[in-house]
Amino acid sequence: MNIITVFKESISAAKGNPLLFVPMLASVVFSAIIGFIFAGSAMPMMGGFSGEQFAANPERALAGAGAALGSMMIVSIISSFVNFLAHGMTVGMADTALKGEAVTLNSGWQRLVSRIVPLVIASVIVIILITLGMILLILPSLIVAFFLMFTLIAVMVDNLSPGKALGRSVKTVTKNFGATFITFLVIVGLTLPVLLLNFVLVLIPVLGVILSTLLFSIYTAFITIFLVRVYHNLDVQTDTSPEVEI
Repeated sequence: MNIITVFKESISAAKGNPLLFVPMLASVVFSAIIGFIFAGSAMPMMGGFSGEQFAANPERALAGAGAALGSMMIVSIISSFVNFLAHGMTVGMADTALKGEAVTLNSGWQRLVSRIVPLVIASVIVIILITLGMILLILPSLIVAFFLMFTLIAVMVDNLSPGKALGRSVKTVTKNFGATFITFLVIVGLTLPVLLLNFVLVLIPVLGVILSTLLFSIYTAFITIFLVRVYHNLDVQTDTSPEVEI
């Protein structure tokens, strides 16, 4: 597998099919709206407490802090869930595009709906495992994300059950370790400048938020397309592993 060729093919598919970016954009906008709603309802409970007021009424202050923390967790869970659904829809659409077939939002949605149950179950499992890895420390979560990065692709592309998709992802990464590790490094390499640019954009009032949303949507959609193209090129069935070229 030539990683540069795969990367170029991913760019070509993205350029030729702008609809591939719609699910992720919708996901980011939806998550932002949910975040504003929950933050708006929780922050009043946190506000208006000076040191003296906190000492005089610690129960109310702690209740406010708990509400804010709970809201953040709820927003995080909902956002992650919606993001995984958008990821699944993008996977299905990218698979169609990379096979040279016409891409539409309707066909992408229908494909998502047909696989919604295994996709949701697989997404929940992946979220839980990555969250547990983050609790232990950052490195375990990265390792989990690395070995499970093809889980939702296996669900959507190969129509596997959640358990088999998890196993397929781990097996694919293990059998194609060189190619998948380089793929992971490419993703990390793309992530760092995107994060830096995003940090600069959010400093711009109003417009910065819009540009940041567009940037994140384009980035996540492209990474999904890239992963699907990589998966197409990997050995997922036999006992041999393809060589990776740069």
